[in-house]
Amino acid sequence: MPGLFVLSIVLLVVAVATGVVWLSTGRGRATGEDQDVVVTAAAAQEAEAVPASGGKSRRGASRPAAPRPPRPGPGSRAAGWASLAALALAVVCGFASSATIVSTKNVGIETSFGRPVGSLSNGFHLVPPWNKVTEMDAAIQTDNHVKSDSGFSCITVRIAHQATACVDTSIRWRIEEPAADALFRDYRDFDNVRDSLVTRDLNAALNAVFEDYDPLAIDKEGNSTSPGLETLSTDVLARIQDQIGDEINVLSVIIPVVHYDENTQSKVNALLAQVAQTRIAEQSVITAEQQALANRTLAESVSQDPNVLVSKCVDLLGEMVSKGQSIPIGFSCWPGGGSPVVVPGVSTPGS
Repeated sequence: MPGLFVLSIVLLVVAVATGVVWLSTGRGRATGEDQDVVVTAAAAQEAEAVPASGGKSRRGASRPAAPRPPRPGPGSRAAGWASLAALALAVVCGFASSATIVSTKNVGIETSFGRPVGSLSNGFHLVPPWNKVTEMDAAIQTDNHVKSDSGFSCITVRIAHQATACVDTSIRWRIEEPAADALFRDYRDFDNVRDSLVTRDLNAALNAVFEDYDPLAIDKEGNSTSPGLETLSTDVLARIQDQIGDEINVLSVIIPVVHYDENTQSKVNALLAQVAQTRIAEQSVITAEQQALANRTLAESVSQDPNVLVSKCVDLLGEMVSKGQSIPIGFSCWPGGGSPVVVPGVSTPGS
């Protein structure tokens, strides 16, 4: 029971007690003064009835003054003011113990002696003082299960070949306001809803979606043939929405990264290295084929015109000159020629 309500009851008892004292004190003083008035009136009548000496009546004699109305004493006035003050404070405390404010985007669950009796929307409400209001957060929640040192961590799942992976997952959800009463009955508070319902079903959905996921399934180009992370996120969202029911509204699930265990990651790296070597070997075969084709073309050209070799030699000499390489002494591109070849920009011996 709230402390303000208990205080209002105490103040009400004090107000009643001081009121009784006030009334009893005022009535006692009034009774005493009434008796004095009766005695004074009787004495006056008796004086009028007895004649004075000389046979004359004393009707003209002075009569006693009429009694003044009773006045409350200091104690009576203090008791009255104390009663009024206690009554006013009791009303204020009683109102304060009944008033409650439910925060924005929250749902208030009203319980009476431990039994839920209804739910309250956000705003100001008056409830019986003996009832208790527990708030449930109805705002959008974002739970980031990522590999870090924070409160959450990535979620471990079983994938193909009995390997394990740790999945970074971000989920956005909120409770449905009409279902807040039922959620409170089942889970008692908001943290239990998150841990026992949302996170548990998210783990189950991730394991169901990733059970056939094979990181080693790649094509000859080295591209993965397994579903992409966007597709996996959509599958997890559909599965958890089907599992969790209508009490929780799951808005989105995002899977940005999948962390494989050390053994699986080493296999993935080795496989990608083999794919790279295969592509290099394939490119080498293509290069050799093109080189052979070029050699055949050159041989056919030489058989028809020997000067083709001379032209090729001159081209090679030009490349050597452009790269700043020295030309061997006595080298000649002309068959049977004994004179040195003069190339512009290159000095010859003895020059």
